[in-house]
Amino acid sequence: MHIPDGLLSLPIILTLWIIAAAVIILGFFKMGKVFEKEDSDRLIPYIGVLGAVIFAFQFVNYPVPGGTSGHLVGGTVIAVILGPWASVILILMILIIQSLFGDGGITAIGPNTFNMGVIGGILGFYIVKLLIIALNKTNLGKEIKTTIATGIGSYIAIVFAAFVCGIEIGLSGEIPIDISIAAMTFWHLIIGIGEGIISALIVLFIYKAKPDLITTEESLGVL
Repeated sequence: MHIPDGLLSLPIILTLWIIAAAVIILGFFKMGKVFEKEDSDRLIPYIGVLGAVIFAFQFVNYPVPGGTSGHLVGGTVIAVILGPWASVILILMILIIQSLFGDGGITAIGPNTFNMGVIGGILGFYIVKLLIIALNKTNLGKEIKTTIATGIGSYIAIVFAAFVCGIEIGLSGEIPIDISIAAMTFWHLIIGIGEGIISALIVLFIYKAKPDLITTEESLGVL
C-alpha cells in the first residue's frame, strides 16, 4: 500500500496531505492529554518498541500490479493498544523513515498516512469499537472480545484502505480506476487475513503478559 512518487496527481496529493496534516495536528494535542493521564516513562519505550515491530512488518512488501505494493499495515492494532491518535502519529513516523529507504514516495507520505493511519488506524479503531459493543452482549471475557474484534477490525480496515487507495490511484489517471481498485482490493483481501491474525495475536499476547498496556479499554467500551 506504499504509494510511490509520481503515481498520484497533484490535486489528490494536496487534498490528502491537507486531511492528513489536520488529523496529525489534532492527534498531537490529543496525545498530549494522554501523556498527562498516563505514565510517560512507561509509554514512550513501549511506543518505540511497537513502532519498531510495525516498521519491520511493513518492510515485507508484495508488488501489486499498477506500481504500488501490498503489505501488513498495523494501524488498527496500534490504535487498539495505544489509541487512534497514537496510531496515526506512529504510522506517520514509520512512513517518513521508510521513505528514506525508498519504500513509498516522499511526496506521498501524506496520502500514505491518510490510507494507513487515518483509515487503517482511526477508522479501524472505531470498527473494533462497534464490534466490541456487539460482543459485549456475549459472555466472553474482555480479552477474548478485544482479541476477536481487533482481528476482524484489522481485516476490514486494511481492505477498505486498499480500496480507497485504488480509488486515489485511478482518479489520478495513471491507471484505469477499475484495474487499480480491483488489484489493490484483491491482494489485500488475502493479505488482510495475515493482518487480522497477527493483530489479534499481538493483543492476546499483551493481555496475557501485561494487560495494563492496553490503554484503550474504557474508550473502546470493553466490559
